[in-house]
Amino acid sequence: MSDLQTGGGPAGALPLAYGHVDPALFPTEQLAEAAGEALAQQGQSALNYGAELGCGPLRDYLRSKLARDEGLALEPENLIITAGASGALDMALRLFTRPGDTVLVEAPSYHEALAVIRDYPVKLAAVPMDGDGLRVDALQRRLESLVDAGERPALLYTIPSFQNPSGVTLSAERRPQALELAYRHDLLIIEDDVYRDIYFEDPPPRSIFQMDTHGVTIRLGSFSKILAPGLRVGWAVGTAAQVERMAACGLTKSGGGANPFAAYVAAVFCERGWLEPHIVGLRQAYRQRREVLLAALRATMPPDVAWTEPAGGFFVWLTLPEPLSAAEVLQRAQRLGITFLTGEPFFTKGRKQGRRHIRVPFSYLELGDLTRGMEILAEAIRQSA
Repeated sequence: MSDLQTGGGPAGALPLAYGHVDPALFPTEQLAEAAGEALAQQGQSALNYGAELGCGPLRDYLRSKLARDEGLALEPENLIITAGASGALDMALRLFTRPGDTVLVEAPSYHEALAVIRDYPVKLAAVPMDGDGLRVDALQRRLESLVDAGERPALLYTIPSFQNPSGVTLSAERRPQALELAYRHDLLIIEDDVYRDIYFEDPPPRSIFQMDTHGVTIRLGSFSKILAPGLRVGWAVGTAAQVERMAACGLTKSGGGANPFAAYVAAVFCERGWLEPHIVGLRQAYRQRREVLLAALRATMPPDVAWTEPAGGFFVWLTLPEPLSAAEVLQRAQRLGITFLTGEPFFTKGRKQGRRHIRVPFSYLELGDLTRGMEILAEAIRQSA
């Protein structure tokens, strides 16, 4: 389910719920040209069942991109094309967990990922965050308590760079600490790094996958944030054994590689040299939107309202002072003409943990709407106080 299905609110309300790419930023003409070229040059392959590992030219491009951008030396058997990052997460849960296992997540975490995890017969355990990301001290205590209780912690799902919903980035110091805990507890880390390219000043720290010397990390990427979500094309990198398990599973064997035609279109787009300047343009657009949003928050918000200041990605995380409730603010805000997502869906125990939080995306709306939205939100908060 997408945010477009969960935003709610009255007709005509300004949608502050949507953590999506602004459709005006889609490179529509270039994608149309890439689609034509894919059909003309690779039509038989692009329209057929694909190889289990996915479109070869796209896999080659991604390996070269990761080598250029991050110094990652990946062999062909280390990367598989997936049906977006969500498809890769679903596959990892299906293949690498057992009924009754415990999956650890950040608190807060991406609400749609929580929905994917809840589709499986596993238990959820939340680990708190602070301004430096996942609290590794809390992760250690949580793992130890689970083991003491006879539970099997099998998997940690984390969004370490410009997290959804908080915008926070896991610090360089904590990344190897989290890895060390994974080694010690035989824990698989699913590193959802789909926002990594959307940085505004400096790139985020080295990925957990890049630091991993024991092969306990599967890293996810996606074209949904850097090109177009409608392509439904992402990728996963891991050990040869992990990737082979994903390629050899029943679903992949039955259907072939993920979304072959869309993957070939993405491959042509990348091979033509269009992706890199497009990402630069996205960074510029989203940086400006973030700055406008933060300026509007500073100018309009009542005292004691707090928010994050992300260095990339799509989101600001707003915290209301006691005793305000985000649900009450939402009711007033909708009457004033905006809608948003309150914090409850982003927590495993939403009503208790998320009641004072609001996710504020800056990716979807234009500059004037962001300013107007914050003015309305501030008024709704004042009316609720």
